[in-house]
Amino acid sequence: MTEMVNLFVWERDNVVVVGVTGEIDMSNAEAVERAVIAEIPHDSDGLVIDFGGLEFMDSSGVHMLFALAGRLQPRGLGFAVVAPEDSAPRRVLELSGPQPTAWIHDSEEAAIAAVVAA
Repeated sequence: MTEMVNLFVWERDNVVVVGVTGEIDMSNAEAVERAVIAEIPHDSDGLVIDFGGLEFMDSSGVHMLFALAGRLQPRGLGFAVVAPEDSAPRRVLELSGPQPTAWIHDSEEAAIAAVVAA
């Protein structure tokens, strides 16, 4: 992807899971969004972004998540985020208001279950 961020993609229960490591900021958030969207097949049930390996995220990362959710909703696809307790991404998301907080799950299993149930 870039020097600052790496994406790892896999699928579970017809849900695309994108593991993100490194940093997301204004210099790469749009590129990350484009790369994630390119990984979602039309027959998928939704998307889980796993921030377990993300070291830093600023408000550009939050904006990216809103943009992803906005692109998935018209397609009827679920969306969830894995952000471990006390992680930098979790703190940023919790400060961003109720909608991002509703996306947050502690584990990949919980996030996938939320997407499948949506």
